[in-house]
Amino acid sequence: MKKLLCIVLCLALASSLLFACASPAATETTDAAATEATASEAAATEEPAATADEPVTITILRPGDEEKVKSFLEPAVQQFEAENPNITVEIMYESWAGWIQTYPTYFEADTQPDVIFWWDNKLYDSSAHDHLVNLSNYLSEDFFSQIPQGIWDLVDTGDMDGVYYVPNSVDTFVMYYNKDVFTAAGLDPNTPPTTWDELLTDVQTIYDVTGTPGIGIPAITGSEVLEEFVGLFLNQATDASVLDSSSMPLFNTADGLSALTMVQNLSKYAQTSPTEYGRGELRALLRDGQVGIIFDGPWAVPTFKAAYGDDLDNSPIGIATVPLAANGKKIDWAGTNGWIATRESTAAASAKLIEFLMSPEILLSHHIIYGSAPLYASEFDNAAFQYDYWKVFYDEAQNYKLYGMIGRNSATPAAYYTALEEVWQQLVLGQISAEDAQAAAAAAAEGVTARNN
Repeated sequence: MKKLLCIVLCLALASSLLFACASPAATETTDAAATEATASEAAATEEPAATADEPVTITILRPGDEEKVKSFLEPAVQQFEAENPNITVEIMYESWAGWIQTYPTYFEADTQPDVIFWWDNKLYDSSAHDHLVNLSNYLSEDFFSQIPQGIWDLVDTGDMDGVYYVPNSVDTFVMYYNKDVFTAAGLDPNTPPTTWDELLTDVQTIYDVTGTPGIGIPAITGSEVLEEFVGLFLNQATDASVLDSSSMPLFNTADGLSALTMVQNLSKYAQTSPTEYGRGELRALLRDGQVGIIFDGPWAVPTFKAAYGDDLDNSPIGIATVPLAANGKKIDWAGTNGWIATRESTAAASAKLIEFLMSPEILLSHHIIYGSAPLYASEFDNAAFQYDYWKVFYDEAQNYKLYGMIGRNSATPAAYYTALEEVWQQLVLGQISAEDAQAAAAAAAEGVTARNN
């Protein structure tokens, strides 16, 4: 009996030990299965990224005049869809003014288009930044090499590692001048000024001899144009951006002061009430011989072509590279617009569309419709770009050191334009000295940065 009891007890003990050893493994298996099931459920709720061959629908927005957008995008999209039958592209229409007002709402609701024609200084915009897609792994090597390196260098993405923005157009400032005004002032219309000293001498001569303003300065309130005008001279004198990567001023130096002094001196010979003039109004003045010189981008070309035809080389309007600062460096201001993708789930299709839009044939169409300067050398084969004045823009884009729009590393780039505009207006109106403007502008920029931090 005792022997039987011992056997029973031993069997019970062995059974309990086996159960104890087996329980953790069983628990782990159960937990792993539960975790796997939970992960599967979570994955099922996320929108998977579409591969390049899966059917997918994407939306695109190129802000601007709807008729112009249609004339460019509709045939381009039709051709793209024919070449990529698995991708459907829906076009969204919105004016620049409307888009500027509404884009934060779209991004905050995650209803923004998949592909957008964007600004190079809004990559850190607080609404859009987290939606930008790194296109590095989606675009081909040949694609990267077809865009000049200097233009890639102009696109400052700060600490963003990768390609989040593809420049479609590079719009440099050139010097437009009225040849008839030059002749009336006793100046040679075939030898426009090439240095700051020559520029100041010529605008003063025009003013003194003819009574016509020697230079037009765009200082209208509520625009970015005055900062870009002053910024050109700051860039040239300092060989630096207006703001550094931390959005702190770089112009509070002796070279920066020389630039602001130049602006102050030019302002003496500018049109009256400069704060009533934007770029559009100045183009009309130059066209009609009511001002001698303006600085503007290729956006001014359509105004002069409408008055004098396509061949501006043989018109009263001269187009030349910007005069250089005392340092003699080839430096210019430039702005770019380009394409961004905003969703990882449609990144492959979006990249395909962007690469198509940047192909020589389609880019040429875009530039002709919008009056943008050539980006590729092949564009000069087209009759629209046969004239020498287009080579001025191309030369600057390829061979000059370019500085662009301010506030690129800030979540609120527009705030810097607003803060600096007030100071620059006082400078061109003669209300403050160059020294006071330098100090006030530096303080204004630092104030915006402090508020952002």
